[in-house]
Amino acid sequence: MGLNCGIPSLIILLFISVSGTLDVNVSCSPQTICALSESEVDLKCSYSNISIKTVFWFSFKEKAKWRNEEHPEDLALDSDYAGRVYYSPTTNTSSTLTIRELRTRDTGEYLLMIITEKGEKHLSLTTVNLTVADPQVKLNSGTFSQPKETLTCITSCNLTTGPLSYTWNKNGRNMKANQTSLVLSSEDAGSYSCSVASSYVEVHSNAVCVFDQDCWNVTYTDRRVCALEGSSVDFPCTYSHPSGYSINDAFWHSRWFVEEPMDLPQERQFAGRVEFIGVKERNCTLTMKDVKMNDSGEYYFQFITKTKGGRFSGRPGVILNVTGLQVKVISSTASDGTTVTLICSSTCTLPNNPTYMWYKNRQLVTNKLSRNNKLYLKCSEDAGNYSCAVRGHEELRSPDQTLSDCPEESSGSKLVSVGVVVFLALILGIAALWMYWVIRKKRGAERNIDIQTPDPADHTYTALNPTTMTSDYDTLTHFTGSPSDTYTALNSATMCSDYATLTNVTDSHSDIYTALNPATMSSDYDTLAPVRGFSSGSVP
Repeated sequence: MGLNCGIPSLIILLFISVSGTLDVNVSCSPQTICALSESEVDLKCSYSNISIKTVFWFSFKEKAKWRNEEHPEDLALDSDYAGRVYYSPTTNTSSTLTIRELRTRDTGEYLLMIITEKGEKHLSLTTVNLTVADPQVKLNSGTFSQPKETLTCITSCNLTTGPLSYTWNKNGRNMKANQTSLVLSSEDAGSYSCSVASSYVEVHSNAVCVFDQDCWNVTYTDRRVCALEGSSVDFPCTYSHPSGYSINDAFWHSRWFVEEPMDLPQERQFAGRVEFIGVKERNCTLTMKDVKMNDSGEYYFQFITKTKGGRFSGRPGVILNVTGLQVKVISSTASDGTTVTLICSSTCTLPNNPTYMWYKNRQLVTNKLSRNNKLYLKCSEDAGNYSCAVRGHEELRSPDQTLSDCPEESSGSKLVSVGVVVFLALILGIAALWMYWVIRKKRGAERNIDIQTPDPADHTYTALNPTTMTSDYDTLTHFTGSPSDTYTALNSATMCSDYATLTNVTDSHSDIYTALNPATMSSDYDTLAPVRGFSSGSVP
């Protein structure tokens, strides 16, 4: 009974060990992070010492972009994190992911997936909760009798990425007050903003007007802009100033640390490619055409009034990153063979959640599964030259990437595969032997029943093994018409004669017979004994 239960259990355990998940203790520190937008943060987890094949981070909020929502994919392949995530060298005990240029939409839970050299997977149950916050100025007004305003620089969560320093700005100029709050009176009217600085970055709040309806201010809709090389890009912008001032000049520039910055159209690099499309009254939007890689940098809007001292520049400015597209190939092994994932990658995160287009041998691909910036293929049937583009900019395709036959498996992968096959064959062999043993035991039991209740008319005998003197349970019947007590041995399964011939041993005192070979009439030395319950001379 133990063997009967043990074999199926062993097969089940084998299945679990090959395709199940690995029990690994994972701890992350810290598990809760509050960080400034535009800054960077490290997500760190450690685990028990195991042989790692690969480790990657993911977030369930991005599952709509996965091939299968039940199978997480590496955050580094996600277009919304393009150019912003980096892995520190992974070890057998820890993994660290750095996310740079944080946006408020990065807020969410992040988890770790571990895959060992044996192909075992572990989905960490420990999460790192990230909240990304912008600094804001909170305004508390005083009473009518005491017209004071209290300004407080706040964030939506308690920042954990210290140490931090606070700076206040009035009308675009720094104040020396390094504190989180200011108390102002009516003579302090103006435009106020605060900035919070960490070891990575200084982040500014939007400005608020205190004791004034209109203030000195420049507001950029986007602090960072990512654009495809060769495309056109807008820098949306608005500005304001106190009433009673008139604008003398307004322009964009790219060099902050100069006394008299130059208007962009006057620079040779931008000649004929920039246009100030704002109406120059509240609207300061700039358009840059045919952007080039060396256009990457920070740009500022500045306006000057006719009144002395009426100069204001929006600082910090807009950061432009220019990128091209590139196809990257990620190979993996699935149950239906080797699959390939093509990634349309960029060095920065393109805006407005773009739609990606795929081309094979310069023809649009329409019959293959794609998710966001990923195309899923089978390398055995999808060889060819692939490129990608973004809808609306189909002319700005990536260079071709050639996909050939399936990549060769590594020797380690082959060794693991062969080992698993051999082990499975061994288990199946043991199972077959076990089944043979059970069947043979069952047949032996049936024969025992037949021998214990024989019919004397059958002249049934048992054949003794000369070495062990144990019964082999052969059944004999008299060969009719033979003058010399010749018998044939019946096959117990088919009840057909096996044509073994017996003759009496002349010097035996106990009816012992020998089996004769019919061709040579010489003894084969089988020894027979009568079945228990019969007299020694029961054979006529």
